[in-house]
Amino acid sequence: WQQFCIVCCAQGSRAQDSGATMGGRIFDLVRNQIEEEEEDEDLLDFVSSGDGEPFESLEPPVQLDETFPCSVVITGIPKVPKEKYDKLFGVLSKLIDKHGKCDKVMPFGPSGAETEGVLFVTFQSPEAAVNARSTLDGMSLDKKHTFKVIMMDEFDRIVDRPDEFQAVSSISAFSRADFRQWLKDKKCREQLLLRYQTETEIYWLDTAVGEPVLCYGGEREKAGGKIWCDWRVQWSPQGHYLTTFHQRGIALWAGPDFKKKVRFAHDGVKFVDFSPTEEFVLTWNGSAALEADENAVKIFRVITGEQVRSCRTPAVAPLGNEFPHFLWSQDGKFFAECNDSAIMVRETDHFEIIKDEEGKKKSLKFPELSTFQWSPKDNVLAVWCLEKDNNPARLVLVEIPSRKELASRSRTMVEATMHWQSEGDYFCLINTKLSKTKKKGATNLEIFRIREKNIPVDIVEVKDTVRGFYWETKGRRFSVLTTDDAGHRPRMFIYGLTKEKCENIAVLDLPSNSFNNFFWAPEGQYFVVAAIGHGDLLFGGLTEHNKLEILHKDEHFMLTDVSWDPSSRYVMTAVTQPMQNEIGGFKYSMEAGYAIWTFQGRVLYRQQKEKLWQVSWRPHPPSLLEKKAAADVRKNIRQYSKRYDALDEAAKDSARTAFKRERDTKNGSFKAVIDRLDDFKYDRYEQNGWDEARQAHLATQEWNPKEDIIEEEIEVTEEKIQ
Repeated sequence: WQQFCIVCCAQGSRAQDSGATMGGRIFDLVRNQIEEEEEDEDLLDFVSSGDGEPFESLEPPVQLDETFPCSVVITGIPKVPKEKYDKLFGVLSKLIDKHGKCDKVMPFGPSGAETEGVLFVTFQSPEAAVNARSTLDGMSLDKKHTFKVIMMDEFDRIVDRPDEFQAVSSISAFSRADFRQWLKDKKCREQLLLRYQTETEIYWLDTAVGEPVLCYGGEREKAGGKIWCDWRVQWSPQGHYLTTFHQRGIALWAGPDFKKKVRFAHDGVKFVDFSPTEEFVLTWNGSAALEADENAVKIFRVITGEQVRSCRTPAVAPLGNEFPHFLWSQDGKFFAECNDSAIMVRETDHFEIIKDEEGKKKSLKFPELSTFQWSPKDNVLAVWCLEKDNNPARLVLVEIPSRKELASRSRTMVEATMHWQSEGDYFCLINTKLSKTKKKGATNLEIFRIREKNIPVDIVEVKDTVRGFYWETKGRRFSVLTTDDAGHRPRMFIYGLTKEKCENIAVLDLPSNSFNNFFWAPEGQYFVVAAIGHGDLLFGGLTEHNKLEILHKDEHFMLTDVSWDPSSRYVMTAVTQPMQNEIGGFKYSMEAGYAIWTFQGRVLYRQQKEKLWQVSWRPHPPSLLEKKAAADVRKNIRQYSKRYDALDEAAKDSARTAFKRERDTKNGSFKAVIDRLDDFKYDRYEQNGWDEARQAHLATQEWNPKEDIIEEEIEVTEEKIQ
């Protein structure tokens, strides 16, 4: 009968769609179906032969409620035989009945010998079921059994999951497809950042135009009545992001239009430190270690914006400055902090301390620890420990995460500083001998050849006082600034490393004792010696054959900043003021501004800027070229430069044409004004009596014409006539 009803309903629906009436149509359909199935014709007695009612006038059918809002499923229950069933059921009832009256079913398995390990519970209200789930889920019955409670309505969804897990990410991320657009500039221009007064501006340096060209200055934020930056700004290490500081945290901006990509909340943030790969960013609010602020330091994952770690301010800053307290490894896989006797190295996958050979999470112990530094290219730590009692001062090179000691040196009665070469090929330990009265003596430069077997060491003795040590970027040379014991006779030494030894290749007596800093170009070879705080500048370079060339000497009065652009083509010098203390920066207010020079020392642009807080070049990401390919480019630079020379010449011609056109336009406008004045003058010449006055003036002048004849022999030619 049920089958007939289904068939009749289906056919009745088709009859309705075709516009047929309900009359004997249904009766005929049922009779035909009975005849086809050869069923008992008495079934027709149960079918009405009336016209029936149209479908549109009928009430909608009652829908079957297939939900079980009052029922829960509890798993993780012990499987017990029949003789222990009642005891277990009683224990479970005491835990479950606290949440209200309910019906419980604990089924047996297919064999019927023991229970299935699951309990079905139906409460009298959905609220009681939800309350029981939240309370009982995760409860431990004993060491081996923990309840897992779900709503009955969730059961089908859970058991019908596909065999292969398909993770659903709830973390949003932004696209980085256009983050390197500025590197594709057809003119190969560099970008620079200015932070002055309340403005933050990014410029293109266009030498053809003769001045920086504004790229973006926060126009979008100004139009919306917002402030682009409250305080400082900072580029990320590879130049992909611009960081702006705000009262509630920081924001990262990127892309050709400098759109906001992500925000990181951290009240009162003072400093920011990116990992070298820009995967993480660390923020610090400036609180002291004694304040025990658990959120003083925060670390965020840049691409997702999630906070991955927070902690107190460490008591020790390894580099001796106010910041940073943590140092990142070159690949961003590790970061380290220290105290007076140990270094804690953490991996950045889970931010846990690395394990030792026994699999235990332990710090690296170094008694009397003074400082440490990561290699710029390898996961190697250089550690310096101070001398105490009978224990000498000690240098240790340690590989991470293996904790293998690569090299060590012990020294007594010295003070030392450490310097890594940019490629991690060399390491310099500068140690100055101290007398018992702490008077400084001679200085030794110990050069470690990291890539060679057993890490041999070259020692260079410097008798004068060392004022500064500077590795050539990507090179095998280094410079040393010295003075005599009295602080006079400033000199510059340049040394070069060959396969066999370290030798002095150049010496220069500096023209002034004010020279106190040295800046190698990012690609090496060229340099600037500067007098920070005074203003003297010395531009120079070294040839391939180590010949020293001094290119230019100049001055930028009260100089505070010197920086090379990433391509080594330009140098920017500036006088900036500190933002934290405007009173302390008053002495720089009259000279605040910046200048851009070529690497040879020719000035391209100068500008004074009142309240200039920051000025910096936009960094470049590491080159994708291999060393061999980069060397080939250097070798054939003239061939590659021809195309750009032609573009530069075309740009200069265009600029000259535009300048000439503008000058001619202005000259024409000026001449037009003069002509109008002449016309006005002559129109009024007779009317105002100017002509009579001029004639009268000329009549009073007694001019006596005088004629002089001057003869001069220009050339004499003699010819012999035959």
